[in-house]
Amino acid sequence: MKPRLKRSTIAVLCAVPLLAAGIAAAVSSASASHTAPSATPSAPHAAGEQAPARRPVLLTGEVEALDTQTIVVPPSNSSPLVLRNFVAEGTQVKAGDLVLRIETGGAANIDRLKTDLERTAARVERDTANLEAGAIDTEKALITAEAALAKAKVDAALPKLQITALNYDRNQAELDRATRDLAIKLEARDNYRQSVSRRREDGELEVKKLQINLAFQIAQLKQAEVRAARDGVVVHGYSPWKGERFEEGSSAWPGNAAGVVQGDGQMAVTAWVLEADRPYLAEGDALGLRFDALPGAALTGKILSITSAPEARASWGNGRYFRVRIGLPEGHGLPLVAGMSVFAEPHAGAGTARKPAAAAEAPAIEGEIASRQALPVSPPSIPYVWQYKLASIAPEGAMVEAGQTIAQFESGEVTTQLMQQQGQLREKQRALDKMLLDQAEADRAGELAVAEAQSNAEKAERKATQPKELIRRVDYDKLVIERTEKTALAKLAVTQRAVQIRARRAERTGLQAEVADIRQQLAALAKGQAAMTVVAPRKGLLMYRTTFSGEKVAVGSQVWMGLSVATLADPGQLYINATVPEAQASLVHVGQRARVTVPGANQALNAHVVALGRAFHGKSTAQSTIVRNLELQFDDNPQGLKPGAAVQAVLVADAAGKERKQ
Repeated sequence: MKPRLKRSTIAVLCAVPLLAAGIAAAVSSASASHTAPSATPSAPHAAGEQAPARRPVLLTGEVEALDTQTIVVPPSNSSPLVLRNFVAEGTQVKAGDLVLRIETGGAANIDRLKTDLERTAARVERDTANLEAGAIDTEKALITAEAALAKAKVDAALPKLQITALNYDRNQAELDRATRDLAIKLEARDNYRQSVSRRREDGELEVKKLQINLAFQIAQLKQAEVRAARDGVVVHGYSPWKGERFEEGSSAWPGNAAGVVQGDGQMAVTAWVLEADRPYLAEGDALGLRFDALPGAALTGKILSITSAPEARASWGNGRYFRVRIGLPEGHGLPLVAGMSVFAEPHAGAGTARKPAAAAEAPAIEGEIASRQALPVSPPSIPYVWQYKLASIAPEGAMVEAGQTIAQFESGEVTTQLMQQQGQLREKQRALDKMLLDQAEADRAGELAVAEAQSNAEKAERKATQPKELIRRVDYDKLVIERTEKTALAKLAVTQRAVQIRARRAERTGLQAEVADIRQQLAALAKGQAAMTVVAPRKGLLMYRTTFSGEKVAVGSQVWMGLSVATLADPGQLYINATVPEAQASLVHVGQRARVTVPGANQALNAHVVALGRAFHGKSTAQSTIVRNLELQFDDNPQGLKPGAAVQAVLVADAAGKERKQ
């Protein structure tokens, strides 16, 4: 039975399509009415669209001296290394003056290369002389073969009818054999001559190669020195590890900036702009410059150049920045110092000085006691010995007298090398003694050979002077041939003896050079072994140094070549090395008095500022605060103070200081 639909249901189903058609018609008519009017305004909007307004851009940078030379620690095969010679900060130098020299083992390498060059030249001379002696032997064999051929020709020229058939055939066979033997001897002589020429050319190449290597090493040794490229003042840099200032005897890595040579003081500003802000700056734009170290001071700078590619600055995050060089107006009169922080703002009333802040009280600073005469305590530089063990060291803070042992280093490699070199020296010395005996015997044998050859030549000469009519023609011709042969052999014997003497001399020179090289290495090892016991050159106070991890050295520590484990400080030349934040640097001046407090000793001492740092710098890798160094000198010689002790100083604001602030 089929189900039936109600009338109401059928009516609804029929009305739905009609309702949908009506709604669609209404929507289409409405969209058509709105499309035509909206098309015309869109075109003027696109044509009149304007670029967005330039947003404010803020730049940070620092003051840089334009005519400075960076003192870079030279490259070396070992690291870290010791700054063996470093002129004092503030020293006026001229172009070409020595500024920095590192400790390097290049001198030992040069001495070894010179010895190798001497040995190679001696070996080449010996080999060439031996080949020349062999070539003379082939010349002798060739002369003998020529004489044999000449005699064979004399015998072969006898008529067949005058001698037996057997003798005739024997003479012809001897002529054929002598002819072939002469060809062989001639080829052997030519081969020996070519061997002598090749060995001489190869030897020249070997010597030239060593000479080039020696010249390269000498050039490398010269690179261990840094000389001033311009006249100026030396300013020391700071270690990137602990923020300590580089001094003579400090440890550094190749490539570190140990300091700069500042010229006549012409300054500029280097700032960095974020990559996203680069489109809002252009060369020639005016910038307002303010300095953290000079409150209230402002200048108008001008963008001189902007780098074409951004660079990363890890200390600021993951962003990339363009380097902007900003020129300063001439005659600005501000006491700018390299490293000062600069705030730059374009389109912000450039050159308008802000109202100076209210006069602040003189700051309280922190520092530590240091000595102006401090000698580093470090292991010696022994070639091919990189690591040492600290066997013993005097207690920290101990007063060491002159001649007293400070530290003792150990290295098993030094002992091993000493034993090996001593064994090699004994072996080479025995070989040299045996060679001298053998060569003396060879000299006597050479003299006997020459005497014998000359005697044979004299005998042949006497035989050939017999009357030709008294002997057979064949025998006379052979005597003449023999005289020519023996005379030539006697001359070659003299030449060969001279060549052999030259070969023996070269061989002796090479072995003597090896012995001298081993003795030189033994002397260097013995000197280094003696230097592993560090003795105080003068009276001083021993202060331990910290490692790269911040820990102080202890007995049993492993010490790399070039690292200092302690410092021998002169207690009679103490001063305070302190830093002042950049924002308070304008409140400090030379001659300003200070009250120094030593927390550990409960002492209060009077001091005064004697020097200000020539550059601003970051305090350390862990603290990016910009600071300026200053030195304070005690008014009286303090008693009971030790270098390295922390102190607090309160600077006294005097009338001169207040005038500077105002």
